[in-house]
Amino acid sequence: MNGNLYIFIGDDDYLVTEAAKKCIESHLPRNEREFGLEIIYGSVNSGETARLCVDNVISSLQTPSFAGGTKVTWLKNALFLPGGGKVAEYVETKEAVDKLESFLVQGVQSKQILIITAPKLRKNATFFKNCTSIAQLEDFGSDLKSRDLEGVARRSLDRFVEQRTLRMNAAAREEFIQRAGTDTRTIVSELEKLSLYTCEKDEISIADVREIVTVGKEAEAWDVLDAFGSRDPVKLIESIERLSSQGSIAIMLCVMIERTIRSMLVLREAYDRKWIKNGFWQEKLPVEVSLMLKNLPGNYLSTPAWLLKKNLGHALNFSLQELRTARFRIIELREKLVSTGQPELFLLQIALLRIIQRKKKHAPAGHRG
Repeated sequence: MNGNLYIFIGDDDYLVTEAAKKCIESHLPRNEREFGLEIIYGSVNSGETARLCVDNVISSLQTPSFAGGTKVTWLKNALFLPGGGKVAEYVETKEAVDKLESFLVQGVQSKQILIITAPKLRKNATFFKNCTSIAQLEDFGSDLKSRDLEGVARRSLDRFVEQRTLRMNAAAREEFIQRAGTDTRTIVSELEKLSLYTCEKDEISIADVREIVTVGKEAEAWDVLDAFGSRDPVKLIESIERLSSQGSIAIMLCVMIERTIRSMLVLREAYDRKWIKNGFWQEKLPVEVSLMLKNLPGNYLSTPAWLLKKNLGHALNFSLQELRTARFRIIELREKLVSTGQPELFLLQIALLRIIQRKKKHAPAGHRG
């Protein structure tokens, strides 16, 4: 093989993705990535889409960089590789993987680099044996047991706490791991929330952890909600892709986003009516307003200042009409998810992109650019 093949595998998407990004940085200067980097998403759900994905990878490897330098192709989150799940067992998928394997073994053009990232890759598969003999492979715990994963997670937490110069005793760290889980991306996200919440404290306590750190899958969905509120389509798709291997994730995300939109509607209305000013609730709210807010689910009046500021910022990214339309579209989406045979994540992504798309401002009549 004249080029280079790098394979990074593991259930911990954060570590796998960071390894891929470092690999890209070592081969491709930032100013060359616009024309020298091509990312192909491998989170497919059928044999046909697996075949198309492999064809795209091979086509990319046969196409030189427009700038004439190094070309990097990143096959990201390849769920169709052996051991990756149900889609890997389809006949079309196996044929596609065999095609990719044969192409890589025969060699690719010079100045070509292929990076493959995947949560799983069965080590007794022919693809693994043939490709790893010509590749640089790093395994970030694809076969680790729960106890081993917790050990890795605790070491990661210790490192991130130290990097942020935070003080957090052993009991608080243990509580953090029990709530956040072992996924490194979730640990980073939840620790960032915790750091913002305790910025004026000398030490993070168990009570702080219990107050802020989210339990279970909701923690992993934090990035999706953040990208939605920020109206960031790239971050939104990437965040959903990271959760694509989890069962029924589309329904869960749909419920969480509907809840988020309801909260954004309240905050947007409150801001427009000047019940919130300079990021804080007015001290003398009308009695009926205070009663209404106290009776609504969400504890709006007792929301910590940092979280209120963040949530309000997201709410102000939308108009009231946009939020009302968004809620209608999410309710419509929930009905589709339980009644249609179309891919759930595809429906979710299309609906959310439609919601966060910003309307183009049209030039006044008679204007000439």
